[in-house]
Amino acid sequence: MRVIQSGHIGDLIYSLSATKKASELHGEKIDFHIGFREPNGTPNHPGGGYCMNPISYAYIKPLLEFQPYIQSVQMNAHPDIVYDFDIFRRHGLNLSAGDLRRNHFFVYPELTCDLTQPCVIAPEPIEELKDTILLNFSTRYRNNDINYKSLKNHKCIFFGYEEEYHAFCSRFQLDCEHLKVRDALSLAQVINSVKLVIGNQSSTFALAEQMKVNRMLESYHNCPNVIPMGGVAYDYNKTYTFEKILNELIDTN
Repeated sequence: MRVIQSGHIGDLIYSLSATKKASELHGEKIDFHIGFREPNGTPNHPGGGYCMNPISYAYIKPLLEFQPYIQSVQMNAHPDIVYDFDIFRRHGLNLSAGDLRRNHFFVYPELTCDLTQPCVIAPEPIEELKDTILLNFSTRYRNNDINYKSLKNHKCIFFGYEEEYHAFCSRFQLDCEHLKVRDALSLAQVINSVKLVIGNQSSTFALAEQMKVNRMLESYHNCPNVIPMGGVAYDYNKTYTFEKILNELIDTN
């Protein structure tokens, strides 16, 4: 059975809830097609003029292939698509609010599923990272009023572009490693290993969200379309709530 999704990496990851449900509903594995013709409507997005490009495709493909309900991943080259996960973009929805996963259900209500449950699996944890916090803060969708200097008291690694790493660590005087991975599957293994993921609305947080690991989301109220559900998950929009949640999570783990 073929599905297609032509969005950003985060969109592909959030579509996996509906993809897994489609596999369960029809009793067969999914041929996941990725389109390259969806215009990028997000200003200053690093992906360029279209949501998907060859670099992003190579990055996300190993993660998709690792999922037990997906049998193949390929660039879209087939007209016979059962579930078109691009339709919701032209379905009269406010894509800047709500939950990105639920957009699929407005088009295909039969794919409605329990969003508190994980739909992404990863390789076995890396033991050396079990006491580490993973940070990821992109330049977009940021709440710049929050002070993260309290992270100096914790062992952290940062995943993101070079400029994002330097900007975040310099601003909050943090001394943490800059994590680099070869693809999204490798990142998923890191996420599966650390004790906590902290970040803003990005494809990295999308991965943590779909895996249901311990996570904290920096809320961006101008575009509130990511809602943590299931597992140990929090969102915050003030420094004092961030520090309160962080301390409670660290004390209990």
